[in-house]
Amino acid sequence: MLTQPIRPFEFTSPVVDVIKYRLLSIKPISTIIFAVPFLRSRLTFRQINERILEIPFVLSKVSGCVLDVGSNESPISLMLASMGHKVTALDLRVSSFNHLNINNIRADITKWSKPNCFDTVICLSTLEHIGLEVYGGQRMDIGDQLAIDNIFASLKSGGKLLLTVPASVSFQITSTWRSYDSNSIKKLLAKYKSVNIRYGIRIDQKWQIVSRIPEKFEFDPHMPSGVALIEAFK
Repeated sequence: MLTQPIRPFEFTSPVVDVIKYRLLSIKPISTIIFAVPFLRSRLTFRQINERILEIPFVLSKVSGCVLDVGSNESPISLMLASMGHKVTALDLRVSSFNHLNINNIRADITKWSKPNCFDTVICLSTLEHIGLEVYGGQRMDIGDQLAIDNIFASLKSGGKLLLTVPASVSFQITSTWRSYDSNSIKKLLAKYKSVNIRYGIRIDQKWQIVSRIPEKFEFDPHMPSGVALIEAFK
């Protein structure tokens, strides 16, 4: 994407430097700004994103045989493999990392499933992009629902989905990601036996856990300021 700086690897850090002015966010300008310390210090500000909540949420609840959907953007697969978990890491792109406990698969979750195989499926800040052509997939308005259905099929009975998505008071969609409200989440996960949801919101660079997104909470079309932390059981 034109507005994404070049990174040495794919992982999204919980703390990122953001360019202050949108017109400067286009490559190669953004790449130069991030590469030159003087420009970086003057033209960026530091922001704490939703990863600060997502990673500990997943690590506290994962168990058994694991599928990580959209694995390239998160260190979760590598973390779990290093802790001894057997992980199937699924992504549209080739992975930059290998581990004895990781089985890397290059595939599209809207077309791929492994019935009744996994105790835990992780989908961390991935579902909102599926079907929007962000990472090379095909444009499909129902891409997120197709992904959820294939994840459901891949879970064992009693297995859990650990899902994180941007959250807002009402459903929103941009050119690259969706933000879900409580009703759209319930619709997506209608097949699941039980669904537990907590929300996180960012206020003045501080994230906090809440039971629901406040009615007056403003949607930021450039970067998520709310996140749903979801544990759904088959």
